[in-house]
Amino acid sequence: MNKKLSIIFATLWLCTACSTTENGLPITQSGSRYPFVAATGDGGVLMSWFEKTDSVTWALKWSEFKEGIWNNNKPITSGEPYFINWADFPSIFHLGGDTLAAHWLQKSGQGPYDYDVKVVRSFDRGATWSEPVTPHRDGIKGEHGFVSFFRDMTNNDLGLIWLDGRNLGAGDDKNGYGAMNLYQSGFMSSGDLKWEMKLDDMVCECCPTSAVNTDNSLLRAYRDRSEAEIRDIKILRYADGYWFEPYAVHNDDWKIVGCPVNGPKLAAQENDIAIAWFTSPDNTPKVNVAFSVNEGASFENPIRVDLNQPIGRVDLIWISDEEIMVSWIEIGEETTNILISIVAKNGSVGTPRIISEIAPGRVSGYPQMARVEDQIFFTWTEGGEEGGIQSKWIPLSVFR
Repeated sequence: MNKKLSIIFATLWLCTACSTTENGLPITQSGSRYPFVAATGDGGVLMSWFEKTDSVTWALKWSEFKEGIWNNNKPITSGEPYFINWADFPSIFHLGGDTLAAHWLQKSGQGPYDYDVKVVRSFDRGATWSEPVTPHRDGIKGEHGFVSFFRDMTNNDLGLIWLDGRNLGAGDDKNGYGAMNLYQSGFMSSGDLKWEMKLDDMVCECCPTSAVNTDNSLLRAYRDRSEAEIRDIKILRYADGYWFEPYAVHNDDWKIVGCPVNGPKLAAQENDIAIAWFTSPDNTPKVNVAFSVNEGASFENPIRVDLNQPIGRVDLIWISDEEIMVSWIEIGEETTNILISIVAKNGSVGTPRIISEIAPGRVSGYPQMARVEDQIFFTWTEGGEEGGIQSKWIPLSVFR
């Protein structure tokens, strides 16, 4: 069966299977947008999203799926001058126990891209939230965003990376403007912020980042940028008390003068790691997956999963000790769709399946996935007058 026939069959097959789940859906209002989901360490799912409270005011809300229902559905913050963007949206993170963290972007000046990162923490499972803090200390009105949280291995407290545009106006590269940097900070046991640290002084300007912990290592993934405008995915690893030099997951050699707004996604299963990413060397768009069996010291050869017309915007979760599920957006003959495929560590690739048709363009944001036992939760933004956040649960058995 060729790929076109396979995907047509998958569409018909999934439409009859998606109604079998008994799990509930989060309650979101019409016009809500840009959900982010994260698994908790105790078997649940956290979700954050933007929702209007009136015709002009937005709130950042959150909910937790636990024991079969979505709880809380409360604001983390509301009424601020948020920077709301389809690719650079808020996130929520479970550090462990009852400790949560969340971030959003807030306008800092009159320029269209003047905004800061704001971080809050909760030590009572979201009943209350701390006052927001800004992890970057530059004081420059400019771009700061694309945050990824992680567990800081030096003190087991909260850490984060972000893209930092404090030098974008410096005019020190061949295109007449400065370079985007990758920075890191975190919290000390006292609750105070650590001093910020530059990790890479020239990265792609607007691609999402990713970070993940194993037992003995911490990995950050991001799209790098070279002087020759090669924009491949790099890994920066910390292990055994050492920082290792950044390395390319694979030498795609994608040369592009400008940001593709397509970042990588990492996922860990104990000490095994998987990564998914979009690339397009020689104008050949691809969605790739690669595995690491040595806690990120290196990755194996990439495994291509797409159907030849991917847009990217990947997500990635482990569904067993040997398999991951990867999602991405792809253009079909007449529609734009969210697709998934199951990929095993031995290199086998399952037939891509359509999860949903979506609106073309950027309005759908970055579709999200999470696994709870034998169910997969999917959520994304749908455009139009009746648009908002769309969600569904699909039993994992449907994909077998």
